[in-house]
Amino acid sequence: MANGRRLPAKANDSKVGSLILMAVVFSSCVANGENLGDRRGLSGNSGAVFDITKFGAVGDGATNTFKAFLKAWIQVCDSPAPATLLVPTGQYLAGPVIFAGPCKSRVTVEVQGTIIATTSGYATPEWFLFERVNDFLLTGTGTFNGKGEDIWKEGCGKKTNCNLPPTSLKFRNMKNLEVSGITSVNSKAFHMFLVKTEFVNIHNIKLLAPAESPNTDGIHLSNADHVSITNSKMATGDDCVSIGRGSNNVTIQGIICGPGHGISIGSLGKYKNEEDVSGIHVSNCTMIETDNGLRIKTWGGSGPSKAADIKFENIQMQSVKNPIIIDQNYGSRGGDSQVSVSDVLFSNIRGTTITQNVVQLNCSKSVPCVGVNVVDVNLNYVGKKGKKFEASGGLVGSVCDNAKVVFGGQHSFQTCTK
Repeated sequence: MANGRRLPAKANDSKVGSLILMAVVFSSCVANGENLGDRRGLSGNSGAVFDITKFGAVGDGATNTFKAFLKAWIQVCDSPAPATLLVPTGQYLAGPVIFAGPCKSRVTVEVQGTIIATTSGYATPEWFLFERVNDFLLTGTGTFNGKGEDIWKEGCGKKTNCNLPPTSLKFRNMKNLEVSGITSVNSKAFHMFLVKTEFVNIHNIKLLAPAESPNTDGIHLSNADHVSITNSKMATGDDCVSIGRGSNNVTIQGIICGPGHGISIGSLGKYKNEEDVSGIHVSNCTMIETDNGLRIKTWGGSGPSKAADIKFENIQMQSVKNPIIIDQNYGSRGGDSQVSVSDVLFSNIRGTTITQNVVQLNCSKSVPCVGVNVVDVNLNYVGKKGKKFEASGGLVGSVCDNAKVVFGGQHSFQTCTK
């Protein structure tokens, strides 16, 4: 959902803060209250490898290894040459960890085993936090298990004002970041959260949680620039990818999304003085039984901002609800949205839908959507989930409120008349 305000969970281990302080004192990595650590050396990297088991980690799934992560991180971050923090095969229980820089050289975190989150002890709303570390690679065939099933019933659900549980992997104030190969399962809230990051390449990963898991967005962006997310599988209880305030030049390609809430721009306009969003290109993705397909969502009663130059192209859908939607009455605040939505393209969208209105453009009365183009959208209506597909497809339509839209090419539904 990427909307609720978050307050830090209460820490129940006073030793955590002391250890983090020790990490700050004894390393050149400046920690400011956050933790996580994981990445792997780049291909061909001949730098030093720091194995967490050499720093006291026990892969029995029961011993909390966060101290070993911190000790290994100090060595990796302080290395004058490229270095790797290695998580070998095994089951490693870990409470919240903050991996802070700047570091002296390129850093890799390679995960071969499984890292399991503790249920409690979170002083800040992250499990693993990477911060101020440039030229960073997180990779490997291993898994981050957020153990979200232990707390989902206590989560936010559809509440608009709620403190979300911890994000599994958060990246903040970073440049030249790559994430590949890893799997994240059952995150407590977001799987990944990118804040104030630029030049990011995320590819060939898996983000998995049940359809009923609350707020488990796959990847959420906020003030992120030049981001590429490609060739990955996301099955979540919320947006597979959500693109928030101040994010620009984002490419999303080759994503298999479902279950989940689709791929979303927003929500936008919840907070004051939000930065604009532009240059978003989503292509060659597959949506499977998602609650929404391709969506732009902005809050009513928002302050002024812009969302422009957004393209959704070559998308395959299977039994998708609300395939194409612009919702400028998102949230429960009321009033007209002041987020200007313009230059939006939906092109070559095909497959099946369980919603009779294929295109739903519910734009703001104050700042109507302009420059919306819907080209070659062919989606057969197959009824509600669980019902037999209708051989003829069925009648579907479109809604265009406060939107200047042009329909081009061929469509399988009745287009808007106004």
